Amino acid sequence: MNYVGKAVKRLYDDKFVTGKSTYVDDIQINALYAGFVRSPYAHALIKSVDVTDALKVPGIVAVYTAKDLQVKEGIGIWTTYEDPRQWKFIPRKPLAEREVKYAGDPVAIVIGTDKYNVRDAIDKVSVDYEKLPAIVKMEEALEDKTLVHDELKTNVAFDQTFSGGNVDEAFRSADRKIEVEITNNRVIPNPMEPRGIVSRYEGGFLTVWYSTQVPHAARAEFSRVLGIPASKIRVIMPDVGGAFGSKVNILPEDVAVVLSSIKLGRPVRWTATRSEEMISSEARHNTFKGEVAFKSDGTILGIRGDLIVDMGAYLTYTSPLQPAIVPLMIPGPYKIQAINVRSRAVYTNTPPITMYRGASRPEATFIIERIMSNVADELGIDDVTIREKNLITTLPYANPLGLKYDSGDYLSLLHEGVEKLEYNKLKAWAKAMRERGRKVGVGLAFYLEISGFGPWEFGEVRVTETGDVIVTTGGTPHGQGSETGIAQIVADELQIDINKVKVVWGDTEVVSAGMGTYGSRTAAAAASAAKVAATKVLEKMKKSAAKMLKVDVEEVKYSSGEFEANGRKVSWNEVADFAYKSDEPGIFEELILPGDVTFPYGVHVAVVEVDDYGIARVSEYKAYDDIGMVINPALAEGQIHGGATQAVGQAVLEEAVINDEGQLAVTYADYLVPTAVEAPKFESYFTEKPHVSQYPTGAKGVGEAALIVGPAAIVRALEDATGKRFNHTPVKPEELS
Repeated sequence: MNYVGKAVKRLYDDKFVTGKSTYVDDIQINALYAGFVRSPYAHALIKSVDVTDALKVPGIVAVYTAKDLQVKEGIGIWTTYEDPRQWKFIPRKPLAEREVKYAGDPVAIVIGTDKYNVRDAIDKVSVDYEKLPAIVKMEEALEDKTLVHDELKTNVAFDQTFSGGNVDEAFRSADRKIEVEITNNRVIPNPMEPRGIVSRYEGGFLTVWYSTQVPHAARAEFSRVLGIPASKIRVIMPDVGGAFGSKVNILPEDVAVVLSSIKLGRPVRWTATRSEEMISSEARHNTFKGEVAFKSDGTILGIRGDLIVDMGAYLTYTSPLQPAIVPLMIPGPYKIQAINVRSRAVYTNTPPITMYRGASRPEATFIIERIMSNVADELGIDDVTIREKNLITTLPYANPLGLKYDSGDYLSLLHEGVEKLEYNKLKAWAKAMRERGRKVGVGLAFYLEISGFGPWEFGEVRVTETGDVIVTTGGTPHGQGSETGIAQIVADELQIDINKVKVVWGDTEVVSAGMGTYGSRTAAAAASAAKVAATKVLEKMKKSAAKMLKVDVEEVKYSSGEFEANGRKVSWNEVADFAYKSDEPGIFEELILPGDVTFPYGVHVAVVEVDDYGIARVSEYKAYDDIGMVINPALAEGQIHGGATQAVGQAVLEEAVINDEGQLAVTYADYLVPTAVEAPKFESYFTEKPHVSQYPTGAKGVGEAALIVGPAAIVRALEDATGKRFNHTPVKPEELS
């Protein structure tokens, strides 16, 4: 048997395609419903809250404001990856106390017997606001004329300079210099399933059904915020209908629901509306302004500048990652030895920023790929030549800011990708089409991402008395199909039928520990933990087989479900049964596998056409990637297709517009998430000679690649089609026509 490397059909999809999956909103429990009264203002004092009329609505059980829902501590930041000492922030409480900081800030929670009377009662809560000046634009926030949080005395939450190499000398010795201003505008992750939570508190034990990517982190954060021992909290992750990083966050609404269930002694549930989803989780929004120094032959010598990252009104659990990672990744796959980037994160009176697929690496890739293409245009050279001139040629490699790239052959992959994706042929075709009057363009971009994020992952492999295998993983699939990949690895390791393997995850009482799924880490970290555990289990099975066969374990040979010694054979199932009936019943192994980051890379090509009204269509999207060992090509291609579709959205369709009053000024009528209609024709290839990671599976990760590089490739294609330059996303029809 050999499953790894094959496009094995996903094992757990029947329930999804037949509509029988169970999301949080499908949990059958006799619970009250919650809804939130939210601020219409971006910044205002709360002078009073009158809940009298709301409580008169039939079926309403309670209306709580901030004074009713006190916590031990506010929601913090993700200390696994970020040092709170580098930040100025105020841990967030479940409801606004004296001031609202953004339009949508929850002021009160309404609890009732059904969602409709809750909706009616929300409208009857009377809040007397005194409107305050609001700061909406991040550049203005730097001036500190209006403060989002008076206590902090500044809007600057983070101010660090990332510097490496002799930048002054690089600029002195340069033949040319250009200024650049590159912006990733604000977008919205938009998982198909909005966030949701059901909370039950009985006998001192808290059970939370939660649409999350990180059940164990959520348990720890609930414990810290509520002051309840983690041993008395169970977080259950049902099926999750997409997340894209946004569901790593623990939101104040979630804490308010949990506190309400504790206070009432009754289960309480909340599922966000689509409008609430849009304001609870927004992403990107940053601008890099700087200079680039280079030689006349295209060699880039140095980059310096300022990065400003909008945090919105509050620091979220994940938002600190972005101003820290973006500068580190700006050198990308290029041997740029001198860089100086001052990175500042600022508060504004806008919805808080969270993580979104690729978090930080799409922004960094867009910045460096725009720099590459800008320099190429300045010198009149093509996109392949400029990258040939600057790509790192010897791996491993430490970039000037200290990141250590693990393995790869960037230059060879560029050459192979250009050939495989027929880039030059497409460029010639597009040029011929433009000569006939069509606005057709082809764009290329290269990427290097950081994935696999350790620091560890949990895995357990257990053989049942019937010989079936249960794999318990700290990974938390939420649509990727990665549990199928884990099953492939374990089935190969144990040389058994994959249908004997069951993978379970997402329940803190079932899974001993777990970091969760984000940052393209599951195939590297979680699957590797399962692989190592499976290896140890097989050794234990051999020991049991030796007892059955009455030989030394060294004499036992194993192949495809049979143990053999001295001409006698016993089957996998017989050994499993024997193990359960012996003095040491049951065979299992569990472990925590430490790990580190990995660095997948690749080249992607987009083909676009712009019509007379400025409407851009991405007609083709081609990818050539080195993601380390490819466990399941179909799953990996699916990730490329999904990421590239979201890249289409970020490049030409999606922008979470905030108006001058600080209100989100789009709905799904004009926030255009790409559908199958807007999705391009895909071609996806993985190199036949991958450079594997240090993880036992050899995988590096692929979940975010196409959204990391896609916007840069698509925007370059738009430039090719129109002859204009665009250093921002999205590129709008009025700019293209």
